[in-house]
Amino acid sequence: MKVITRADFTPFDWEAVMISRRRRLPHLTLPGAIYFVTFRLGDAVPLEVAQQWKQARTAWLEQNPPPWSEETEKEYHRRFTMRMERYLDAGYGACDLRTENLRKEVLTSLYHDDGRHYDLGDVVIMPNHVHVLLKPLSPTPVSKLMGPAKGASARRINQMTGRSGVLWMDESFDHIVRSLESLKKFQRYLAANPNKAGLSEGTYFYEQRWAIRDE
Repeated sequence: MKVITRADFTPFDWEAVMISRRRRLPHLTLPGAIYFVTFRLGDAVPLEVAQQWKQARTAWLEQNPPPWSEETEKEYHRRFTMRMERYLDAGYGACDLRTENLRKEVLTSLYHDDGRHYDLGDVVIMPNHVHVLLKPLSPTPVSKLMGPAKGASARRINQMTGRSGVLWMDESFDHIVRSLESLKKFQRYLAANPNKAGLSEGTYFYEQRWAIRDE
């Protein structure tokens, strides 16, 4: 298990942050930062709900472009990230990842680039979405780092299920973890997510890969 201390954190500084956009969603890249990342299956949220969410988010972003104050960033996550989490935990869609061998394909894909393109931290694979903690080993945006894992797992899962087409939503959500205290909160969130969503044993995967030391 990898040990994470305060020395593993890069001080957050808007002047050092690179801002990229995919589908109007801002992605913040800070070299050396640790991220909380979420990606979901294509049917994990009802289409009408996803459209309403996107419209509200787009309007808010037009009024509040980055850089943000810490309070504005908290408001963004309160309005949109947390709202999406509630939809995901409701268990909408086919929830293919309830099946163990399909979850293993996701995990194999995530492990493949661990130590090569990122250090992989705690992981939870829910029936229709995935949360991970990770630390990129290059300045590549996190949304691109997740591309190979999502692509490889999608191909194998489609082969196993006899389906074709899109498996994952193209967009992923990534949030820079700003402190050791925040990292502890995200770890607790990942660990508690299956129970909070009312999942039974065997319908999810959880692994703690980082130990935190307050040094």
